[in-house]
Amino acid sequence: MRVLSFIFIIVFVFFTTVSAQTLLVRQVFDEGTRAAQKARYEKALENYRKAIHHSEDEKPNDEFLAKIHFNSGVCLYHLKRYSEAVEEFNEAIKLSRGSYQKAFYALGITHGELKNWLKAEKAFREAVNLKRKDGEAWFDLAMVLLEKRDFDAAEKAFQNAVKYKSIGSADAHNNLGVIYALKDNFLLAGSEFKTALVVSNGKSIEARNNLEFCKSYKRNFNQNLLARLEFSRKNKQGE
Repeated sequence: MRVLSFIFIIVFVFFTTVSAQTLLVRQVFDEGTRAAQKARYEKALENYRKAIHHSEDEKPNDEFLAKIHFNSGVCLYHLKRYSEAVEEFNEAIKLSRGSYQKAFYALGITHGELKNWLKAEKAFREAVNLKRKDGEAWFDLAMVLLEKRDFDAAEKAFQNAVKYKSIGSADAHNNLGVIYALKDNFLLAGSEFKTALVVSNGKSIEARNNLEFCKSYKRNFNQNLLARLEFSRKNKQGE
């Protein structure tokens, strides 16, 4: 069985300020956010650091400070400075007193890049605890569980990814099919592969290959064919 290298996909949201914040902090924060939205991440980080510096005097609330650290983490993630990004997301979570769902999700994504599977799983579980209907967090949790070879837990997570309409629903159906095939339930596996093809408008190469595998396996029951099963990862919208 071939498992694709673990790759997280995330569309980060940069938060803007609210009018209650002081003028100077708001100004440099918004300058940073405009730079980040143009993919000028180093420049954005410079402004976010200025915002934090000015915050020492102007004392904005913790919610606003959490947004500064979250946005800083997003920039560091895009710059592939993952360990630093982890620190920023953790600070955002701390300032929010554990209520910042997007920061938990981003933390899970970043730990995944570092292959810290246990920490990634913990972060994603916090994300779905705070927002159960987050299909993307369920999908990425399932991918972490695949890395841990915890197929039973991954099955439930992929089912929730489908239930809550992840953009990777076709991939979730394909991956469910692989799990069922590994459990020798080829009837259910074939059904999931067919569904993956329907949901992907016929574009899921993995589901197509896996469906052919099921047909071949039924003909000769060759256990070596199990190595041909392919998990698929979630792609960005539009890919």
